Parts: sequence; structure tokens; C-alpha cells
Amino acid sequence: MKYIINTLYFLSGRIYVPTHLLGRKNVIMHISDTPSNIYASIIKLVKKINPKYIIHTGDIVDNIKLELYPNRLNEYKDYASIFISELVKYTSSRIIIVPGNHDNIDVIKKLDKIYIVEEGSSISIEDINIGVSHKINNLPKYKCDFYLYGHDKSKGNRNQLNGINSINIIDIESKNVFHLKYPMGTDNYRLLRTKIGI
Repeated sequence: MKYIINTLYFLSGRIYVPTHLLGRKNVIMHISDTPSNIYASIIKLVKKINPKYIIHTGDIVDNIKLELYPNRLNEYKDYASIFISELVKYTSSRIIIVPGNHDNIDVIKKLDKIYIVEEGSSISIEDINIGVSHKINNLPKYKCDFYLYGHDKSKGNRNQLNGINSINIIDIESKNVFHLKYPMGTDNYRLLRTKIGI
């Protein structure tokens, strides 16, 4: 039954949140490579679970490929500031951003209530040591409890969590990880395939 409900949410462009995640106040939410087309779904998710921390491993406006189209900087700035300002409202501690290849560090620095971390760094959140990077190859080489990254569909080992494959929720107390599906069409938006042709 849970699979059917999850699939219905996915098909309707929403993110299914299992009831056992509701009411947990001490969680980290990890996302990556977020196209603006899914912002509403992510904001609804953040309102529901009220994470203590959000870690974004790069490409905040992934449907604007700044590395390829630097002339879209103003559009990127508008989307990024709206998205982050909404997330800040429902995050009880802070938002941590590891800039990706399609981000602009100067724009990100001007966003309120965020903490920027360099790719390949580690951060300590309460008793959890977390290695962060946009790309899997740039994760720190030293031991961490979790390694968070994005950029492509690379799969790591059990404690390497790819924010493209799923939204990762880490319970800070138990260190259990829950994987939530992004809304249907997310990968198409990331790859700029938004039109259906015959």
C-alpha cells in the first residue's frame, strides 16, 4: 500500500512523506541539483518536516546552466533568492550550501542565513561528521559518518548519499537515513528536456 501511495504522489508531482518522518524535529535534509520547476514541492516538504538543517550540494537553480549560459545570471539570482528565502522560513537552524558548477558564488554569498562550504570539506553537525562536495570525486578522503554530493547519478557506498538520486533525510539522533523521491519530471527539468515531441 505504501508503494502505491508513494507512486501516486510521485506521478502528481508531489513528494510523499511517510508518517514516521512527521514530528521528528532533529533531522538534516539533503538536496542537490534543484530545478526551479520543483521548488514548490520542496518548499511543501520543508514545511511538513521542518528540518533542523538543510544541506544543498550545489546547482541551486539547475535548469539554468550558468556554466553554459552566463548571460542568465539575473534569472538565476531571482530564482535562487526566492527559493532560499522560502527554505529559511521553515528551517530551524541553518542552510548549508556547497556551490556547484552551475552556481554563482557571489550571488549565493548575498543570500540570507546561509553557510557556504567549500567542495571537499567536512562539517560537524551535533555529533555527526559529514563530508560534502558537489561531485563525488571531490569528497574528502578522511573518515566521515556520511558523505553528501550531487552533480550526476554516481552511486557511492552505503554512507555516500547522492542528492540527485533522492532527497535524503538523516535523523541526527539515530543516524538513520530515509530516501524520498523527487517529483516526476525532475530529471527532465535538470537536463532541460521540458518539451515532449512526437
